[in-house]
Amino acid sequence: MTEASQIERFQTLIKRDTESGNYSGGLKHARSALKLFPNDFAIQFLYAKLLGDWADELPPKEQKKHKRESLKIIRSLVRRLRGKSLELRFGVSLNLYYQAEDFLGMVRFGRRFQSAWRAKGIYATALGACLHAQKLYQAGRTRPAATWAKRSVEAWKKYDLQKDRYYFAHYSFAKALALSGDVRGAQSALSKAAKLARRPLSDWEFADVLQILKERKTASYSKREK
Repeated sequence: MTEASQIERFQTLIKRDTESGNYSGGLKHARSALKLFPNDFAIQFLYAKLLGDWADELPPKEQKKHKRESLKIIRSLVRRLRGKSLELRFGVSLNLYYQAEDFLGMVRFGRRFQSAWRAKGIYATALGACLHAQKLYQAGRTRPAATWAKRSVEAWKKYDLQKDRYYFAHYSFAKALALSGDVRGAQSALSKAAKLARRPLSDWEFADVLQILKERKTASYSKREK
């Protein structure tokens, strides 16, 4: 088996795990690949990305540690992007903003990237606006959160979600809908995300959307009571 075919095999295994949200499984494949091909740019990126994504599942102290390691690798890759494929340039840049939690930076990046690859640029814009909205919501700033959530929803509607089989896009769309106050739409989008990920709605990753929906329903009920 050639080096190229081995790398392609690892990428296929990683993609399979990533699409269902099995980041710990994908990270195991990425670690194995990194041991064999420590200097391969794409493998280094996949390892850093999966390390940061897997960290989201961990307690705060461990999460911070692994996010730092992920960011350190990604920042080194950003300096070597010249001449890389458009897909790699997008992936590395998007993850720089995601792992650093610079969501407004992600929105700006998405707007710039649309001139090079419209769909990917819209994806980054939609995701960044959603994550920024969530950050505002968690800080108790519900009005600006709703404004940014609506911007995210508008961007997601420009992106062809029907063709995207990656659960995370639908999960993020559900979150944006929930934050904007569209409870029914959010429930439908979240169900689609769970189906694509082949996981139940009770999975840990969907808990934040379910909590927002619960709070939205409670707020709506309280208004009717008044």
